[in-house]
Amino acid sequence: MILSNNSTLAKTPIKQVPIVSNMDRNRFYQDFVRPEKPVLIRGLTDKWSALNWNSDYFKENEGGLKLAVKMGDVSKGERVPMLTSEYIQLLELHEAKLNNGETPDNPGYLHDVPFFYLFPQFVKDIEPFPTHLFPKWYWPNWHNYIQFFMGATGSLTPLHFDTLCTHNLFFQVVGRKRFILIPAEQKDLCYMEGWRWAKFDPSHPDYKRFPLAKGIEPLEVILEPGDILYIPSGMLHQVHGLSLSISFNIDWHTTSSAWKGVMSWFKGAPKQNIYYNSLCLAGVGGGIPAKYIFPYYKSYLNYVS
Repeated sequence: MILSNNSTLAKTPIKQVPIVSNMDRNRFYQDFVRPEKPVLIRGLTDKWSALNWNSDYFKENEGGLKLAVKMGDVSKGERVPMLTSEYIQLLELHEAKLNNGETPDNPGYLHDVPFFYLFPQFVKDIEPFPTHLFPKWYWPNWHNYIQFFMGATGSLTPLHFDTLCTHNLFFQVVGRKRFILIPAEQKDLCYMEGWRWAKFDPSHPDYKRFPLAKGIEPLEVILEPGDILYIPSGMLHQVHGLSLSISFNIDWHTTSSAWKGVMSWFKGAPKQNIYYNSLCLAGVGGGIPAKYIFPYYKSYLNYVS
């Protein structure tokens, strides 16, 4: 793959997310999950062969299945089915034109795809997996909960929070991404549109149009290959692709965040959210094994995109 480190994003002097190496379970939950503080984790993916992924490897293992590539704004965009190899060709052409000083068309964004559920042959490339960072309920078949992202330099996910009010562990595999994070309690300063998307753009702030946003206290972090970013429940985030990038995340609940997700019905959450959050609560809070819950939950993997 052709990677570019060019970025046209405006830099704003904001607070940086702390960085920790080789996080153990007790420290993770005590220092970050319970107080809901974001953290960048390094040193847990060093043995992954996925860090050496290239375009030929994807083409050889795609299996003929087409995936939905989002065109335009990822919050509203049209989905176009493509083979992974077809999409990678678009990405490589896009990056080549950028490197030649051209302004290429948007190649789309492979966004929120249950890639490892559809292509289990790739799971071996992300082992050993740091399951100790997740509640034990997720440990069996952890790869089924992964959402996958592949996109070009300049790809953008607008400011939003994760729809089920889940915690989020985000894994950067190839390339670099920039995250801007805003605490959940400052959501009302971000001019929300619908349930989870914000009108305010923290990378290009327009305080005349959005004066309340002057009160937000954003954080910033740049993810390199092998990095893991923890995003607490309800925290807003905007994501910029600083190069051709491959990454994935898992949305996950603790008992308390699942309860918060269920109660979000009274704050305007879509009714589907209550269904999925109730399933998670029955699992992480009620002890029902994941193998009985997942057949009902797996439709979330398409719903979230």
